[in-house]
Amino acid sequence: RDPTDPSSLVVIDFGLVRQSTDAEERAVDLYVLERAIGSTHPLVQHPMEAVWEGYSRSSLPSGKIAQTLQRLEQVRARGRKRSMIG
Repeated sequence: RDPTDPSSLVVIDFGLVRQSTDAEERAVDLYVLERAIGSTHPLVQHPMEAVWEGYSRSSLPSGKIAQTLQRLEQVRARGRKRSMIG
C-alpha cells in the first residue's frame, strides 16, 4: 500500500499508557477503535478490514492475537447488550 494514497488507511498507536499483555485490555482497545472508525466513517464499507489485516501481522505471538480476537467477540457482545439496555 502507498501511504501517500488518500484512500490508504494509516493508524498510529502511540502506546501512551502502556503495552498490555492482557487480552481483555487489547480487545477493549480494538473495540473502541472499531466503534470510533465506524462512527466517524459511516459511508466507508468494511473500514476495519485493513486494521484486522495489519493486526494479524503485528509483532504479537499468533496465540495472543487469537486470544485477543476471541475476547473481542465477548467485548462486542457486552457492548451490544449495554446499548440495548441503555
